Amino acid sequence: MFRVTIEASDGGSGSTLSETRELAHGDSLIFGRDPGPGGVTLPGQGVSRRHFELVADAQGLTVTDLGSTNGTQLAGVGLGSARITTGQRISAADTSVTVRYEEVEAQTAPVGPQSRYITPATPENNGLPPDIPARGTVDVSEVHTGGRPVSEIAYCAIGAGIGSFVWIDHLRCYGVHEDDIVAIGPEDIPYATYARYCANSQIPDHERLRSNSASTPDNIWGFPGYALRESVTTGNPRYAFQVFGEPTLAESYTPRAGRVFRSFDREMKRINWSRMFRKGLVQALRKTSDGRYAIYWRASRDVVPEEQRNQVTLAKIVHVSTGYPATRFVDDFQDFLGRHPEMRSLVANAYEPHEHIYQKIESSTEPVNIMVRGRGIVASRILQRLSEARARNPNIVILHSIRSPIRGQQGAKYGWARRPVRGHVELQPFNWPKASWGGDVRLKYENADAEERGRILSQLGGTTTAERSDWIAIGERGGEEGWYRAIFGSVKHIAVRGEKLGIDIKTPDGFDQSFEADYLVDCTGLVADLSRSLFLADLLNTYELPQNHAWRERDGTWQPGPRTGLEVSNAFEIEGLRNGSGRVYAAGQVTAGGPYLAVDSFLGLQYAALRSVDDIGANRLTAMRPIGPARSAIQWLRWCAGSTP
Repeated sequence: MFRVTIEASDGGSGSTLSETRELAHGDSLIFGRDPGPGGVTLPGQGVSRRHFELVADAQGLTVTDLGSTNGTQLAGVGLGSARITTGQRISAADTSVTVRYEEVEAQTAPVGPQSRYITPATPENNGLPPDIPARGTVDVSEVHTGGRPVSEIAYCAIGAGIGSFVWIDHLRCYGVHEDDIVAIGPEDIPYATYARYCANSQIPDHERLRSNSASTPDNIWGFPGYALRESVTTGNPRYAFQVFGEPTLAESYTPRAGRVFRSFDREMKRINWSRMFRKGLVQALRKTSDGRYAIYWRASRDVVPEEQRNQVTLAKIVHVSTGYPATRFVDDFQDFLGRHPEMRSLVANAYEPHEHIYQKIESSTEPVNIMVRGRGIVASRILQRLSEARARNPNIVILHSIRSPIRGQQGAKYGWARRPVRGHVELQPFNWPKASWGGDVRLKYENADAEERGRILSQLGGTTTAERSDWIAIGERGGEEGWYRAIFGSVKHIAVRGEKLGIDIKTPDGFDQSFEADYLVDCTGLVADLSRSLFLADLLNTYELPQNHAWRERDGTWQPGPRTGLEVSNAFEIEGLRNGSGRVYAAGQVTAGGPYLAVDSFLGLQYAALRSVDDIGANRLTAMRPIGPARSAIQWLRWCAGSTP
């Protein structure tokens, strides 16, 4: 048992609370604006009704975000779920929660109807609830007698995000009934996390995403694409014709964020997503003795009684698409936050809520220096937002921190093609060349060995942004007028200088430079490390699953570098989890470095879903039949009519 001391304060109103609770192994504690009976009510207007949860086990405490609107950060790092050490600070919007705990001897309670028997955890459990077996295969009879409610299903999608949605959409169009599918995840809406990242990185509904017209996660056929739909609804044919002229005769078409989200809503209703969705967090997956998989998960407090929250689902076919484990904070950023938590409001990752920065600088009448770090698509959106803010405060000065300069003929080269460069940023309509999705590059990459894939990935990857005339003009006009400045080098240290940030940079030629800024927005991305996810880390450790590697050229030879995604087949099966006729497939960032380049794109998720569902049908793993031209045409007509598959 742990004695937990909680201290919380709201940076906006100044409200505070302090209380002590005791948590037995297996107990949980909900934090939020309205957490329900027994929960901790937090001050602060940005706090969600049920914001995050602490769960105790034999190894300590785990904090898990419960699908909150503004996200949860641990020591300044955005998270889904993570271990917490005593004294660490959890941030929920503008509310700071410090948790200190110590293990105490549990009080012996009489055995009776109200007591719970918890088997002590062993070190091999890796911090999982103690009733989850540490071994890789569990007898199915043990699952049924383990004390958790058990449900049985043919198909189970873990994550319930966009990757899960696209896979289930394929299953439904192939003829699988909704009663044979479940999706388990923390968000009711599959695109909720993506929409939150868009909003935080300053892509409101009326702005356009970096996505293709045919990348339609609501439509497995890709037709009609978003360009044709926008032409029909607006009565303007130029969007439909734009795709024929891109990118040389016209800027590449990209859909508006709001239109994409509404298309999700339509398809969710059509396939009865709400009937298949189960709100909760998956804890572990284990093979069963009868060729299936036991998915151990914890249901959300607001959907089932407390005593039924720990559940297990038995499934024949499993799909894993859990997205990025966390928001990325580089080392110097985390070091600064650890030393100066009181300055938290002055620094932000572009993917976390930071609207307060724009409100402050727009309302100020004084000169404001703001440093933007990074040069990808997110940095372009932040620069656009700051340019718009200058209409209210023309005293805003942008310091753009870029690691190294790139000249016109230094863009990445593949074959005869070379990326253009403007303003020291490589330009490309989408995050990968279009041939990576369905052309010759896709085929070449898929058929390559690991080393050749590494070479191709290093040539085609890298940080780019879209070629938009308004974005290019910001840097050029701002440079001429003196309110935009590119700074080259690596940030080495962030400190406090009076009421400002002191930022030390090492230039590419080895010199030290120091700058002062009122605010810093970091646009360096999301964490792709699978070990940052408790579920994926357990999967890797339990089954010793092989991972892909990034490859680097050193001394004229290509060598494997850091681990990336899970090794999967060309059908996106995690072959190390095969269990008789049971299969586990994966999609999205968890397969990075595998058989497909653009894994974390809409079209990449669609491609992975198509390959895996085709594999199920071709190998007759279930009663689902492969879809032929006639059935496909019928299903497309049903999609057009909005009819249930």
